[in-house]
Amino acid sequence: MPIYEFLCEACGARFEELVNAGTDSVDCRACTSERTRRVYSAQGRPFSLVKTPREARKQERKNAQLRERTQRRRVVAQQRARQPGGKS
Repeated sequence: MPIYEFLCEACGARFEELVNAGTDSVDCRACTSERTRRVYSAQGRPFSLVKTPREARKQERKNAQLRERTQRRRVVAQQRARQPGGKS
């Protein structure tokens, strides 16, 4: 089921609705009018699995920072757990 965008001709409300393919009109959410029409919205940017070398290096740096931060947090949590009265 696609998500279509609709425009109410009665109140001017613009809304999205999950409907069957080919649906041209649904009742307005705001005023319940049946005078709505499907409008075309801009397409989203296509998803790309292939990254440029620059994007790949940037993602690798970001992943390394996240790994380091996670490692530090894990070590601190283990140290706290080993202290008397610490959580295990």
